[in-house]
Amino acid sequence: MRSRGFIVLWLAMMVAMIGISMVSPLLPVHVQDDLGGPAVAVALSFSGLTIAQIIFAPFVGRLGDVFGPKPFIVIGFSIYALGAVGYLFSPTWELVIFFRVLSGVGAAAVFPMALAYVGRLAPRGDEGRFMGWFSVAQTAGFGIGPLFGGGLRDLFSADVAFATMSALLGGTALMTAVLLPPQPPGEPLHAADREAGAVEGSVRSPSFWSLMRRPDVQATTLLALLVSMGWGSASVWLAVYVIGAEGLGTNSALFAGILLASRSLINAVFQPLTGPLADRTNRVMLVVIGLVLSGIAQFVVPLLPRWIVETSFLGAALTMAPWVLVAMVAAGLAESLATPAQQAIFVQIGRGVGMGALMGIASMGNAIGFLGGSLIGAFVKDAFGIASVFYAAGIITVGGAIVFALLARRAGGDLDGVPPLEAEAARVAGRA
Repeated sequence: MRSRGFIVLWLAMMVAMIGISMVSPLLPVHVQDDLGGPAVAVALSFSGLTIAQIIFAPFVGRLGDVFGPKPFIVIGFSIYALGAVGYLFSPTWELVIFFRVLSGVGAAAVFPMALAYVGRLAPRGDEGRFMGWFSVAQTAGFGIGPLFGGGLRDLFSADVAFATMSALLGGTALMTAVLLPPQPPGEPLHAADREAGAVEGSVRSPSFWSLMRRPDVQATTLLALLVSMGWGSASVWLAVYVIGAEGLGTNSALFAGILLASRSLINAVFQPLTGPLADRTNRVMLVVIGLVLSGIAQFVVPLLPRWIVETSFLGAALTMAPWVLVAMVAAGLAESLATPAQQAIFVQIGRGVGMGALMGIASMGNAIGFLGGSLIGAFVKDAFGIASVFYAAGIITVGGAIVFALLARRAGGDLDGVPPLEAEAARVAGRA
């Protein structure tokens, strides 16, 4: 983890995630209150980037196995910065959604390629530790960003937050272009790849449909989809619930940022501990336990006492609901169990099928789930009220844990810590 590639990409992801997540407590409120967008527009202002991810992520993943991840990481950060500039000059909610979708093209390049890069760096049997430490950059950055963005909006304006986001992402693109090594050091080829004449340091990248027929890929893709669906359905509407009169009525974007920050920062703080645990314990079990506890924490949000406290934070007035903060901390702690184990599983499977290809498919699953979750949240909010969004998020998350456990049993040893090619050999030997 002391390699130049890991350090540069860790720092780049931290800075970029701060910039990306700054708009989390801002865009839904901006679209609803300032631009008069309907509920579906509020949902798409948060999750519209996933439309482009669904289309492009699988293709970028396979191209990354051929051309290397660095060009896609640099281009992706640059496109993200361009999308942020667009928010500054969008007079209608339709234009905001257009630039959110454009940002998704950047996300389709950055996230699978960054994970594939780090996955290539992780030694066998040490995937949980490496991915846990890298997830610190992602989750801590995602936690700091909403806090920073909410504070800028309350102290200055949403435009100041959008301009800051663009500057951070543009700087990240420049840093990775100059400092990130072109290729992570690869592992030796597997025997099957050498016999097929593959280039040293690479693996064969099967077609999308052949990958999707594998039980292990099906399980990991559905896991990414269902986790993002539960997270997206609640997170899109958390700021609206906290700020608006239909929910808690705090009128504090800063508190909405604190809620999103606390969930992610607690997740980040504990991942250096839970990452190595994923290398010593059954990874499927850790994922299931983490998701069940996270689902319960989301489900109880509307049931908690509406105790409102007036205070200040860094000199700014702050209206907060302490019990909701406790629920978000509990969700972050639970997710710190699941996240490193989930990403270690992705790396483990990716070694056998192509790291970029697998991460691209997982990113597609994340995008489908996030988009679906936000739209489900919009429907539930219009039909049953905003409190029901959190009930739906909890049910989806717990249901996802159960479905993943069933699919993991079908995949056998592929997901519990046995390298995928060795697990395949064991199944073939058993049939013989």
